[in-house]
Amino acid sequence: MNTDRLINTYIDTLSIRCVCDGRYQRDNLFNTLIVFLKERNIVGIIYNKERSTKYYQITELLFGNTKLATIAKGYYTNDYNIDYYYINISFYGLKRYNNKKDEASLLLVRTITAFLNTYNIDFRLTELDIAMDMKSKIDNLLVVCTSRSPNVKYYQLGDIDDDGKNIQANKGTYYIENFKSFKQKKNAMSRAYLYDKRLKERSKYNRDIGFDLTRFEVKLQKRYFVKNKFGVIPIYKSLNKYTVLHFMDIKQKELLIQQLNNAKTSRTRRNMIEAALSSDKAILLTRKMNNIGSFLREIDTIKFDTKENFIYTKHEHYLECMSKLNRNHQT
Repeated sequence: MNTDRLINTYIDTLSIRCVCDGRYQRDNLFNTLIVFLKERNIVGIIYNKERSTKYYQITELLFGNTKLATIAKGYYTNDYNIDYYYINISFYGLKRYNNKKDEASLLLVRTITAFLNTYNIDFRLTELDIAMDMKSKIDNLLVVCTSRSPNVKYYQLGDIDDDGKNIQANKGTYYIENFKSFKQKKNAMSRAYLYDKRLKERSKYNRDIGFDLTRFEVKLQKRYFVKNKFGVIPIYKSLNKYTVLHFMDIKQKELLIQQLNNAKTSRTRRNMIEAALSSDKAILLTRKMNNIGSFLREIDTIKFDTKENFIYTKHEHYLECMSKLNRNHQT
């Protein structure tokens, strides 16, 4: 039996930051970008007054009634009493399984990053949500963190604990790390969860994508990009902390869950998983990273030519080590 299966993997959320020398440069960049987008008529543009403050003003980019992205002007004063000005641009739901919206999202990402690259406006990554999508019911899947961080708490596997209580209240969603507060979530380098994508689309958007789909998502957050160098290999290593398994027999999954919940070390968990794979009780689902690498290369290098068509850097001409994203940032 084949115990290894490649699964397409995508970037679903992308956030970038442009650091500015002062208020004037920030406001000028923001206004120029908004005018540029209005001229192309790609999205509707609405200022969100309710969510904005004097420190952070949010403008939403809409496709119909769907928010594809936000552009936010922000500033704060650091510990040395110096004002820090920036623009955050966040793209949401790049892989919705809705062709029109997915195409609009991709065009928007390309247009904004090409604008920034063409005019030599520096930007850095602040968040990547990497989605591994499986055309399977969630009941047949299990995600295990096999390389646990000592300072992070983790949820038990399964639906109920030893006392028969629900482990996680949100139906169809299984968080891996157990962060007790919003501050802990925000300050974590990464976090991950498995959820029923079809159920989420039905409940949130009243839309049926037409097939069973379960998504495993890893969120690489701001601290990750402060601490780590940019690159597909470091990202892959961060994803590789998690093992994704598919079971044909649900009872075999439940049996492995009991064993894993009793395991005391990461090595023991890995050994248990290897035993399940070698006895054909589970199939290992492996991330196919081609989409990630090509997407990151694109946003790093895409520009406009003199006729405002997109131009790209080919894979064989791209040196990841020379990427402008490959910098350590302290803010």
